[in-house]
Amino acid sequence: MNKRGKSGKASTRAMLLPPTADSVRELSLRYHLALAALRSGEGNGYLLSELIRVLYVAWYLHEDGYGRPAAGLFADAEEALDRSASRATRDDAWYLEPRECAAVEKLLALHDEQLQQASIKAMLAVQKRLAHFARSDKRAPWQKGGRAAASA
Repeated sequence: MNKRGKSGKASTRAMLLPPTADSVRELSLRYHLALAALRSGEGNGYLLSELIRVLYVAWYLHEDGYGRPAAGLFADAEEALDRSASRATRDDAWYLEPRECAAVEKLLALHDEQLQQASIKAMLAVQKRLAHFARSDKRAPWQKGGRAAASA
């Protein structure tokens, strides 16, 4: 067997495995620190966009069968992050109010679970879907006909 074939099989098998525990912890910590900064009023646009990204990644992982979100989780988290973005645009104040934090905390709990379950291959597929969505004119992937999807 040539080198290419051998490494191809090994890399294919690796793609089916979940990320390492260290990489899961690192991602989770990054997202929870973003929430903590926004909770304390010390946020910024980058941290808010990290949480928005989590929202979409969690949705796509949910669609692929990872995690069981509570009804309305995605719409609630989206609303909380949208309110924060509106305040930032209007007042240049980067924060989440306590009620908004609660919605984002639930999202992060789901995403922590997803990160532990999803394979690297699934995560890469989600990244492609997210990039495709970003190029579309849709507002949110969980909304159908302007209303939140029932499973969200």
